[in-house]
Amino acid sequence: MKVFVAGSTGYLGSHVVRELKGHGHHVRALARDPAKLAPIRNAVDEVFTADATDPAALAGCCDGVDAIVSTVGLVGKGGGRTCWDVDYGANRNLLAEAVRAGLGKFVYCSVVRAPALEKLPLVRAKRAFEQRLRDSGIAHTILFPNGFFADFDTYLGMARKGRVYVFGNGGFRINPIDGADVAAAAVDALTTDVTEVELGGPDVLSHERIAREAFAALGTDPRITRIPAWLLTASLAVLRRVTPLRVHGTAEFPLTVLTHDVLAPPAGQRHLDDYFRQAAAPAGGRAGDGGWASVA
Repeated sequence: MKVFVAGSTGYLGSHVVRELKGHGHHVRALARDPAKLAPIRNAVDEVFTADATDPAALAGCCDGVDAIVSTVGLVGKGGGRTCWDVDYGANRNLLAEAVRAGLGKFVYCSVVRAPALEKLPLVRAKRAFEQRLRDSGIAHTILFPNGFFADFDTYLGMARKGRVYVFGNGGFRINPIDGADVAAAAVDALTTDVTEVELGGPDVLSHERIAREAFAALGTDPRITRIPAWLLTASLAVLRRVTPLRVHGTAEFPLTVLTHDVLAPPAGQRHLDDYFRQAAAPAGGRAGDGGWASVA
């Protein structure tokens, strides 16, 4: 199968590219900057250079392929763009090309469903695109993954400095999932009729437990400081008032996760403690560029 991957330079997208190639698929990768494909270049058969927020630049991107997997979403500062420009707008542009080209499947990687998150602008933008995809008539699967292991690199980074900070009593829970497990689900979705898949990791962990796992991976004694949750809640309220959407739209999502339970049905096979141990090893993995979504 020939598959177009949008978001291929991001954390999840790069996992999808590798998973597709591992299954023998032909991969066309979308990239604004092809140089950023270097870590996965040997798994990419074709490169389509464009910014997904520019519909004219995407013309023909889906020609000659069978399906598309989009992991496109706003992360970090977003270059001055908002979640409505990227999470909704860019994916809308990709969908228009997929429909025009008559693709057989559109797999969209969204974000976990959790009551505390649904009113956030970032999530509302994703939900708006999900509905547009459902209404398009194209065969589709929407993935709803929980936070990635790489989103918790900050815990390992704090542990390396000797102290980890958690909010409240550290008891808010999450079951994060490895990007490789989500990528496997995305590739499986190409050949199934399932329209929605919720994905969490196998382990439900409190944030304090995650902090302790980070220290354990480093072999150091845990030093954990608890910060009243109301301080973060108040800070978010101020952030929304004094910053534009392009700033608080991405910042408030991970900060909200820190002060609420965010759980998804268990689906992944990999464990966060193993991820931390690999990242902490001298020649080991990275605690790097994680994010709840990946920008094309």
